[in-house]
Amino acid sequence: MSDMKLYRRLLIIVTGIGLFGLLSACQTGHPYSTRYHNGLPVGNKAKKIPVPAIVNKPEKPVKRMLSAINVRKGDTIYALSRRYHVTVRALIQTNHLKPPYMLYPGQRLKSPATAIHTVVKADTVYSLSRKYRVDMTTFARLNGLKRPYILTIGQKLKVPGGPSGKASSGAVRKALPPPPPRSGKGFMWPVKGPILSSFGPKNKGYHNDGINIAAKNGSYVRASESGVVVHAGRKIKGFGRLILIRHSNGWLTAYAHNSSILVKKGQAVKRGQAIARVGKSGGVNRPQLHFELRKGARAVNPVKYLRS
Repeated sequence: MSDMKLYRRLLIIVTGIGLFGLLSACQTGHPYSTRYHNGLPVGNKAKKIPVPAIVNKPEKPVKRMLSAINVRKGDTIYALSRRYHVTVRALIQTNHLKPPYMLYPGQRLKSPATAIHTVVKADTVYSLSRKYRVDMTTFARLNGLKRPYILTIGQKLKVPGGPSGKASSGAVRKALPPPPPRSGKGFMWPVKGPILSSFGPKNKGYHNDGINIAAKNGSYVRASESGVVVHAGRKIKGFGRLILIRHSNGWLTAYAHNSSILVKKGQAVKRGQAIARVGKSGGVNRPQLHFELRKGARAVNPVKYLRS
């Protein structure tokens, strides 16, 4: 009888471990498409991750941030930022450190405060990184998120910031001008060509928040509507040369994988104006444009809104 009970206990333990491993492997999501059906980054093979019917995993309690950091022998600003899941910039600003940022054993540093964000519908790691002005890698690492970064409504996320608990930009940012009125003609196709990857869920748990359009290398990418450029550069990993344009009434368009950028941040652009040239920056394997259309933080299917 005792052997039978032991066997049952072992069976329960083994089954529990297997289920935990499956849930852990599947705790991923996709905020702002970095992989596409026909546009995978060259030489970057995604692991086959089983996708369960239910991806919502019980929420882990948020760890309380320390109010002070004790410097140990060999510590550096970078090492401390990794250990305590804060940004290097936040550590420097909170403690008013000056170059070359030398530390000594026994020194006590203030721990940067963190704000807590409660996930709501349509939140993604990309949209939150933009909202709080922190790169996606830092934001994901701070919260222990793994690709493709699935978020659940009500989930609590830590936001790196300064002493006030608000996201810190590190410098006084120049205010951008408001977007000009839209043309009234609607959003136009930024390039002409076949769609390589459509909007929506993809294999292996990924999700395309836009569409990928094949186009001739070097051909013009045109502004889908009149607006103001709020980003033009390569700061967001995986998208190469990226342009973000804000439009009136809360709309925003994104143009990724360009070979060159023809506009600058803060510049007002008109519908149909050339803003970039098609390329394959960001690691995609053929010339294409990744195009997104967003209403606030919510990505919508561009095909439903685009006109000739």
